[in-house]
Amino acid sequence: MTYLGLLIYALVVIGLLACDCCSGKKHPQVTAVDEDLSPAETLHRLRQFHGHLGPYAVLGYRLGGWLLERLGCGKYFGAHITVTGPGVTPFTCLLDGLQMSTGHTLGKRNLELVTGASRAPGVLFEIEAIADSGGAPLRVNIPASVADLFSEWMAAELSDEEIFDRTLSWPQEELWQELT
Repeated sequence: MTYLGLLIYALVVIGLLACDCCSGKKHPQVTAVDEDLSPAETLHRLRQFHGHLGPYAVLGYRLGGWLLERLGCGKYFGAHITVTGPGVTPFTCLLDGLQMSTGHTLGKRNLELVTGASRAPGVLFEIEAIADSGGAPLRVNIPASVADLFSEWMAAELSDEEIFDRTLSWPQEELWQELT
């Protein structure tokens, strides 16, 4: 290998070692649940990622963190999440919240939306998450009553902060049920 070839090779290796994706450094743009973020910073980053803060995006964010914890898998990779539900906004905003909190994305195909499939009566979303390492799938239903609740909140013209606080503090069992 020539001197120039060795120099280029060395620069590529140094660049890879310095890049955040290879060094393990956290990227400044949050795409997964970060426990060290304050609620205000989380709100800001979710609003920045999604463009505004509706309750479906916040619900997806909250649910995504819970899914990763229950599966015991890492951010970005480690599971496949399938969401079966309506393919129209505002419902699909749930996917942006899931993408931000889990790092699992539509582009990497470890997050998938299935529309048009039948769901159990009274169910808005059916979600199945499977860890790549194996184990039983985790199944969750979001009841249709959540759509009614969120419609009330949106009609009340709550601020982003109020939507964020209510969605994060609302009783989990009213927002989703784990199926056994």
